[in-house]
Amino acid sequence: MNVATVIRQAPHTHTKEFLAISAMVWVALYWALSPASEALVAALPVDRASHLGGALQFFLYDTPKVLLLLTGIVFVMGMVNSAFTPSARGCCLPDGPKGSPT
Repeated sequence: MNVATVIRQAPHTHTKEFLAISAMVWVALYWALSPASEALVAALPVDRASHLGGALQFFLYDTPKVLLLLTGIVFVMGMVNSAFTPSARGCCLPDGPKGSPT
């Protein structure tokens, strides 16, 4: 069994461990964004105090941050939707949308 097969099977065979590791990786990436963006701007031949340096640092920090936050929201909402099936939500919701024929 190769590494790719193990990685593909991990969410199905070791769900709790996979979720814990995924959450730790997500948090580590989120907290590494600021130092990484500062290091990338420092490596460029641009003064960090200039408008261009500030704009580059903001772009390199904010773009991955937004993508990580969107990924987190989509993941959490997917978990919520899978946990609360339509039959389970039936006890809490009205019979149907207003104006629907009965």
